[in-house]
Amino acid sequence: MRELTITIDDGGMHPAVNSAIQKCIESGAVNRISIMATGNSFADASMMAMMGSIRVAAHLDCCQGPFLLKESSFPESFVAWHKLGDSLAESVKREWAAQIEMVLSTGGVVTALDSHKHLHNLPALHDVIISLAKDYGIRTVRSAVLPDKLMRFPAGLKLNNLGVDLKKKIEAAGLVTTDRMLGFGKAGKINKKYLSKYTSLCKDGTTEVVMHPATENIWSSGQPEELKLMTSDWFGDWCKGKS
Repeated sequence: MRELTITIDDGGMHPAVNSAIQKCIESGAVNRISIMATGNSFADASMMAMMGSIRVAAHLDCCQGPFLLKESSFPESFVAWHKLGDSLAESVKREWAAQIEMVLSTGGVVTALDSHKHLHNLPALHDVIISLAKDYGIRTVRSAVLPDKLMRFPAGLKLNNLGVDLKKKIEAAGLVTTDRMLGFGKAGKINKKYLSKYTSLCKDGTTEVVMHPATENIWSSGQPEELKLMTSDWFGDWCKGKS
């Protein structure tokens, strides 16, 4: 079995991200848009997804903000979250529930959950993300099982180990996750060379490729190039297993 899901993260973060999303929808280069309810342009991203018949995920944020609930005050760094995650879990659940509700309020259907900066892979938040998925009838949860874990050593190794543990819990809960997630090692800078390296791997099982295109540099200088790649004939062929 071969199943490939191309997801654009950060939907609604910035108009330049939304512009890229629209171009990718028009070229047939995206299967799922992960929408940030904390983004100023999230409603536009949701409308694009609905108009283009593209699946929607909620890109849950507790790192960047602005957050929806006044009670929400969260650290930005992954290191701080390692230390404080247990004490913040209930606050995170309330905030993320509010974000899911916000995405749903636009009229779309949320079919998957993930999080900004992969925060939900922390053990303290495993039960939070699984519980929310069940509460809202959402079948799919992303787990950061990384073929490219060595590309950001040691962060990649750490995140991969967390993702492997989360994957086991997701499946034990009767929910769905992919066998692997591509994109971490070159986030915002994915190119042909990177994707070609994993062509054979993607021929078996389920793979989610997480992309971050934009029409201008938002947080990575490679985002416009990602957009150019995604709207190219080569990318279409790669997604079909022809490259």
